[in-house]
Amino acid sequence: ETGAKRVFVAGDDAETARMMADFCMDKGMQPLFDEGEGRTSKDNSALMTLTHKVNVTQYALDAIANVELLARAHHLVGTFGSHFTRMAHEVSFTRGGYRTPPVTLDVHWFVNP
Repeated sequence: ETGAKRVFVAGDDAETARMMADFCMDKGMQPLFDEGEGRTSKDNSALMTLTHKVNVTQYALDAIANVELLARAHHLVGTFGSHFTRMAHEVSFTRGGYRTPPVTLDVHWFVNP
């Protein structure tokens, strides 16, 4: 039991992120999840990059806000192959770290970065 009440859910696969948000709700936690975020879909992200139909300033600000939210969390579960997770982990570490050790979904990176 971690005492977590709110969970920031994000990723580049919309279906997986939605499933995680639903799981959180089933466990009585509030998921913080933005289905409209461009990064939530690999296809959307690639299309926006190729067609330049994206407000790059807003895209960057959203990314910075997401890293800051993750860095301020009390607990972290993520993939360390993700730049967001790694950056949030490093920022959190400089501030004293998370309340519990971070949990990685890709053990090989965490063991031997």
